[in-house]
Amino acid sequence: RLGALYTYWVPLGFVLAVTVIREAAEEIRCYMRDKEVNSQIYSKLTARGTVKVKSSNIQVGDLIIVEKNQRVPADMIFLRTSEKNGSCFLRTDQLDGETDWKLRLPVTCTQRLPTASDLLQIRSYVYAEEPNIDIHNFVGTFTREDSD
Repeated sequence: RLGALYTYWVPLGFVLAVTVIREAAEEIRCYMRDKEVNSQIYSKLTARGTVKVKSSNIQVGDLIIVEKNQRVPADMIFLRTSEKNGSCFLRTDQLDGETDWKLRLPVTCTQRLPTASDLLQIRSYVYAEEPNIDIHNFVGTFTREDSD
């Protein structure tokens, strides 16, 4: 025997306690960040006009208006922009770490609509691939059932 048992257990207990405290602090930070992101307010386009909705309450099929410098709250299909040429630049730094701006173009037939509220009048559906790890490519089809 080389020494008293406490000379082994005290340092081990200290290291374990510090590790548990650090992990707990990181979990609390993640929880607070998630709570902040999930409580951000967005405008949702409805038949009664626009209503405010928390990002945690956004559902599949909602028409969300994303303003300039606002985070995109979920996977979305870009239907319309206020720019006449239909262009939109966004950053994906929260997803892949790249800070350069990327050009995105909306669905052509929805960009040509006179107003955003006209999106509620068209009959259409979307086929989208299952979620996957590749954030740079998307396979999907937008089909408009009424006349263009």
